[in-house]
Amino acid sequence: SREGGTLALAFTDRSGETFLGQFTFLDTGAVRVQIYRHKFEKLKYDVVDQTILKEGELCLEESEQEIRVRFAGFSLRFGKNPFSMGLYGQTGEVIYEEQMKDVNSVGEGLDQIPPLGYFKDEQGKITGINLAPKLHWDEHIYGLGEHFTEFDKRGQQVRMYNADTLGCRDGAAYKNIPFYISSYGYGLFVNHCGIYDFEVGSRSSSSISICVPDRQLEYYLIPGDSLKEILSTYMKLTGPAALPPEWSFGLWYSTGFKGNSRANVEKDAAGFREHQIPCSVMHFDCYWLRENMWCDFVWDDAQYPDRIGMLAELKKQGFRICLWINPYISRQAELFQEGCAGGYLVKKENGEAYTADLWHGLLPWCGIVDFTNPDAAAWYQSKIAGLLSEGVDVLKTDFAEDIPEDAVFFNGQTGKEMRNFYSRLYNEAVFAVTCREKGKENGLVWARSGCAGMQKFPVCWSGDPQSTFEGMAATLRGGLSLAMSGVPFWSHDMGGFYGQVTGEVLVRWSQFGLFCSHSRLHGTTTRQPWAYGEEVLAILKKFIAIRYELMPYIIENAKKCVEEGISFLRPLVLEHPQDPAAASIWDEYYFGERMLVCPVFGGRDALRKFYLPEGEWTDYLTKERYEGGRWYQRRCPLDYLPLFYKGEAPGLPKKQGKKGEAPGLPKKQGKKEEMQL
Repeated sequence: SREGGTLALAFTDRSGETFLGQFTFLDTGAVRVQIYRHKFEKLKYDVVDQTILKEGELCLEESEQEIRVRFAGFSLRFGKNPFSMGLYGQTGEVIYEEQMKDVNSVGEGLDQIPPLGYFKDEQGKITGINLAPKLHWDEHIYGLGEHFTEFDKRGQQVRMYNADTLGCRDGAAYKNIPFYISSYGYGLFVNHCGIYDFEVGSRSSSSISICVPDRQLEYYLIPGDSLKEILSTYMKLTGPAALPPEWSFGLWYSTGFKGNSRANVEKDAAGFREHQIPCSVMHFDCYWLRENMWCDFVWDDAQYPDRIGMLAELKKQGFRICLWINPYISRQAELFQEGCAGGYLVKKENGEAYTADLWHGLLPWCGIVDFTNPDAAAWYQSKIAGLLSEGVDVLKTDFAEDIPEDAVFFNGQTGKEMRNFYSRLYNEAVFAVTCREKGKENGLVWARSGCAGMQKFPVCWSGDPQSTFEGMAATLRGGLSLAMSGVPFWSHDMGGFYGQVTGEVLVRWSQFGLFCSHSRLHGTTTRQPWAYGEEVLAILKKFIAIRYELMPYIIENAKKCVEEGISFLRPLVLEHPQDPAAASIWDEYYFGERMLVCPVFGGRDALRKFYLPEGEWTDYLTKERYEGGRWYQRRCPLDYLPLFYKGEAPGLPKKQGKKGEAPGLPKKQGKKEEMQL
């Protein structure tokens, strides 16, 4: 049957029973598909922006063999007996097919990749819904969140399971997003935040096998005339994206991961100004809190006396202030008892507050704030508001991945059901109170974990990679995968997070990091630019200055990302989907729409091979001209990064006032907290 832009179909399963499919053709060109047995129930947590779900026009044709729906330049065809389902382009080319016959070569129907349909347990209860998109021989698959494995997900089993990756070196991910883009010209978004796998040619080279643990399923097929159009449609479907404040695009500096003090922070701040290094944000990591009290929002007054005065002085110098937080509360903190008394913490089945070792044996056990409880969210936000009122500008929302599966939430769901979505509720709560207290134009978080729709709560960062060139490479793969998953603003720890960073790794990683949407120096060891010798200092100053020179270009492109629904970092395949060379290139990327960055994964005079897509390119540093559509290689001195642009030179520097005055230093006039970019 058909009603407006929605087609309802009844399917007969192998046992002769009926289940239903509802296909809604949207004016965005996407198709919403709902699969269910009797009645489709409202989703518990729906990440789709319902305001844009407007039905589009369609043309329905039916014959004895098939039902054909024409819409937005595409056609969706259903074979009747046997069932088939395929999406086709204007010239009849295959875009998407449901795989119905992927079996082994011995026997009929043995070891079959589960086709569209459902599983039942012994009691007849539906336990899972299957999808099986066909994986064509030359097809590439991108996205599925911030995974640090190979950029093209073909051949991988990608699990939707948020976890502390402990090094960003395997299949684990902080941010799992059930959306991918196919080189065949479609995107698929599964609107379900549970734990399940995308077996992308790993179980069979001919199929993408997905089984969602639920009795119903909603997913979206998103065809498009380009990969950018597909990505844009998805970002608007689960967004809209929020624009970070302009000051956030300046350099962030972390005072260090391990124990610190007011004296050290003020010394670091003075170091930036003395060395004439532009810097916009001073970040305090874990140790602004008292030992074993993470996270009770109480400053360690012994290490940070007169914090109000300290923060005011830093702001006079032109710094914004960021503090590290997490959603766990130590059992030793008074705030834990307050949370228990108010019923604000996740519980055990017996009603007691659930506590767990969430610090891998390094710190006391913790309780977990229950953001499904509106009162608990408001309570947590009141603590954040107190920090913001003292002069803090933004919170680094760390952790939130390791939710125990047997925990019980206020909304009745278990930790297993909430594991992936919890991080979104956490970041949403902190983002909302920041907007409320600081103004919507200053809405911002610095988030590690996440799920679908994180573009609404910028900015994300990549977590804790090792301070090696291998860690740097994995970080870039994660960032480009996240870019293909609808998250436009992203950063990482320049120099890597853990391990002893060398001067060469710090330089190369910073050259990469300063050409991401956001840039932060952070790690377990110092990231003072002047701590690694005069050469390293000079090189870092050079590239930091270039970033500030490019600020007009950066701000312009950030606004376009939000308006157009596109990522700031763009894999080459996103801009050049028809170029075969671009399909698997992950070690270079577009920085905005006109600049190309080729990070160097080696030290002094490393040999770098790189590909320049079609067009005329200019080296930003040397002004040499290059013809596109070709591979090149060159030795890269430590102070050189292959950085290219098309057309006119982007981002002419703003006038800086007095000669020699570095950008990013405080203005001597104007508003107190205003800083020059």
